Amino acid sequence: MFKKILLAALVVTSAVFAQVNVGGRAAFNFGTIWGENTDNANWGAGFNAGVDVKYNVSPVLSLISGLELDYRRMSDEYDNGYYNVENAVTFMYLDVPVLLRINASPTFFLDAGLTLGFNLSANQTREVKGASKSQDISSEVESFEFGLVGGLGFVIIPNLELNFRVAFGMTSMAKEVDNFKNLRFQAGVAYWFM
Repeated sequence: MFKKILLAALVVTSAVFAQVNVGGRAAFNFGTIWGENTDNANWGAGFNAGVDVKYNVSPVLSLISGLELDYRRMSDEYDNGYYNVENAVTFMYLDVPVLLRINASPTFFLDAGLTLGFNLSANQTREVKGASKSQDISSEVESFEFGLVGGLGFVIIPNLELNFRVAFGMTSMAKEVDNFKNLRFQAGVAYWFM
């Protein structure tokens, strides 16, 4: 009897692990803010990297979740009449994406879902005449962000994917301003090593 239970447990465990993939993802970010009074908002480059888990529900549907570090930067440069001024605002978030993947074909897929972001740091740097001053602005930034994600991708070779995503923050990132929400375009690669 014990052998039958052990055999059944092994079969169930192997079936579950056959449907689960673990991989790494890295992406280039290009982002800004959106909402009311953000018409002149600046853009900036950043990156996103982390570990994802994919559960294959069927050949057509998969669920993906993970932990990803997301570095976001926005900067602007202007002449104030006397000298050149450069402002930069940088953020580091821990993102938890939860995505539904539709495998439209063996080499093409669509992703849609949500992301939960936890702000780890926020800094503002101002450079004037070669002198730089940096300050922590974490107290002015909301610690939690809820967003929506949509994208598409291609399987280049088995286990290696190229993906493009757009992420819309749905909650304000600033405590004092209601409508400053993150907007990021991502181009990345994912490798499923398990």
